[in-house]
Amino acid sequence: MGRLLPPTGNEVTAGSLPPSGIQRVLVCRPNHRLGNTVLMTPLMAELERLYPGAEVDVLGAGAAPRGVYGGYAALGDLFLLAPKAVRHPIATVATIRALRRKRYDLVIDAAAGSSSGKLLASLATARFRLGVDTAGDTLPLHLAARPVHALRWAAGRDMARPMPRLDLRLSDTERCTGRATLERVLAAAPGGDAPVLAIFPNATGAKRYDEAWWTTFLAELTSHTGPLRIVELVAADGRSRVNDRYPTYFTSDLRKLSAFIEAAGMYISADCGVMHLAGATQALTLGLFGTTDARRYAPYGGMNLAIRSEDGNAAGAALRAAEAIGRWRAMR
Repeated sequence: MGRLLPPTGNEVTAGSLPPSGIQRVLVCRPNHRLGNTVLMTPLMAELERLYPGAEVDVLGAGAAPRGVYGGYAALGDLFLLAPKAVRHPIATVATIRALRRKRYDLVIDAAAGSSSGKLLASLATARFRLGVDTAGDTLPLHLAARPVHALRWAAGRDMARPMPRLDLRLSDTERCTGRATLERVLAAAPGGDAPVLAIFPNATGAKRYDEAWWTTFLAELTSHTGPLRIVELVAADGRSRVNDRYPTYFTSDLRKLSAFIEAAGMYISADCGVMHLAGATQALTLGLFGTTDARRYAPYGGMNLAIRSEDGNAAGAALRAAEAIGRWRAMR
């Protein structure tokens, strides 16, 4: 396909992207994972800042982009592929054909090292093209910062400016609903006015900690922090991972889940998509990292923190989490 449909448009170099005249933008990130979708929100914010009058389309995958980018006023069309696009050739071709009917001033291949992303970005017609993996030799390690750095490199400005944080742009109404839902879930729970902690004790593969680990971790944590009202966020299978020991909350709506986490104020889980979703709220987000690279995937922005737990020591991880909570509460 790359040979049959060669890319049109100029590959940008350092400082070559014009400061005006960019009205139609396509962000290409065809990955269905929730975390990778959320990690693109700083790029959406940066595009709104640099080109405030532009419309930003997104080529993504799965259902997550609708919820994640829904709060961005600049959002235009969403071109969404199935999670396993090659298994749905008719739908995939239809999406690509719809994409190719549009013309863009700028196309951003936002996934460094992704051959599928590079190919799909090349199919769009554009005046300028920016590939994150070609944007100089000093790319940041964290995946949320990389596309923002690449855009600033291409525009030739603001390289020292603080990076935007993850942000779902929750509305006041969504936040109000989140607070009301949290009050309803905790209505019959003991603990009075103790701080609230949302946990998501689930993850994929080797990143997951078992029930015994979580039991030890939470007991140690509360021994350091004092009483906490703990709420378990339940995974898509509807099954508690800590034997229904705490009040639970389940929703398939990403924005409702985000508003609930923000209302709770504190969140802890292993490295997973919901962790990044929590990082895109105002809640303190602590991620437990045992097998993945925290330099690339740590909860991004604010006082959010990655806690190393590769040794499996739940008590040690709990102490580090308690220290982070103490610093956050002191700042508040």
